[in-house]
Amino acid sequence: MAEWSAQRVRSKTRAAVKRREDVVEQEEMEGGELNLIPYLDIVTNLMLFLLASVSAGLVLSQIDTTLPDKAPPQVKPTTPQTNPDEQPLKLFVSVKRDEMILWSATGLEGTLNQPKPGYVFKRTGREGEPCDGGYMCETNFCEPKTLKCAQGPAKDELAPVFEYRKLNDALFEIASRRYAGKPRKADTYAIVLQADGAIPYATIVSIMSAMRCKLPEIGKEVTACALPTEDELLKKSPEPISPDGKLYDTARAAYDPKKMALFNDIQFSSGFE
Repeated sequence: MAEWSAQRVRSKTRAAVKRREDVVEQEEMEGGELNLIPYLDIVTNLMLFLLASVSAGLVLSQIDTTLPDKAPPQVKPTTPQTNPDEQPLKLFVSVKRDEMILWSATGLEGTLNQPKPGYVFKRTGREGEPCDGGYMCETNFCEPKTLKCAQGPAKDELAPVFEYRKLNDALFEIASRRYAGKPRKADTYAIVLQADGAIPYATIVSIMSAMRCKLPEIGKEVTACALPTEDELLKKSPEPISPDGKLYDTARAAYDPKKMALFNDIQFSSGFE
C-alpha cells in the first residue's frame, strides 16, 4: 500500500511539473519570449566536447626535443699559404740620428726590435773616411785624389751620413735571393722610408739613391738601372725590355738585380716611432 502511495505521489508530482512547464511555456509564447535553457544546455555540452578534443590534440602533437647546452665552436676560415717570394715583404728603412735599421713588417726579413745581423747601419762619413762622392761625407766634400772625406771650401753645414753602401748591399742581397732569374711582381718593389724629423733633406736623398739601384764600386762611374713599368705599349711589345734598356715589363722580363731596380717604389711614413 505504501509503495502504491509513493508511486502515486511521484506521478502526481511529474504531472504537476509538466503542467507548470506547459503553463510557463504558454506564458512565454504569449509574451513573445523564448525558453533558452535547452539551447544553453546544448551549447554547454558542445563546448565541453570541443575542449576535450583540443586538449587531446595538443597532447598528441607534442614533440620531445632538447636544446643544446652551447653552440658548437666556430671554425676560422684558413687562408691559403702564399710563397714569400711572391708577396710584398713590406720592407722599412727606419732612420734615427745615429743609425739606420732595415726590417720588414711581415717579419720575413727581421723586425724593428729584432733586426737581422748586418741590418743595422751606423753613422759614418767623418773626415778621413773613404768615399766616392760628397754624399758619403758629412762635409759634403770627397777629396778627388784620395777619395776620402775632407773639409770642403764651401764649409757647408754638417749633415749626418750613414753606411749607404752596406744598406745597398743588404737590399741587393734580398732582391737577388728572392727574385733573381724570374719575373718579379710589381708590388714587391715597394719600400717605406721612415725618418726622424731632424734628418736633413740631403741625407734623405742619399738614402733613396741607395734603395733604388745597385751602387757601382767605389771609383767607378754611376750608371742608371732599368725601372719597372706598367706601360701598355711595352706590355704589347714582343720584347719585355724597351730598346734603350731603361724600362721593362715586370710580368715577362727575368729579373736581374745588377741591371734592374732594387726597391724603387719608395713611400714615406709620417715619422719614426
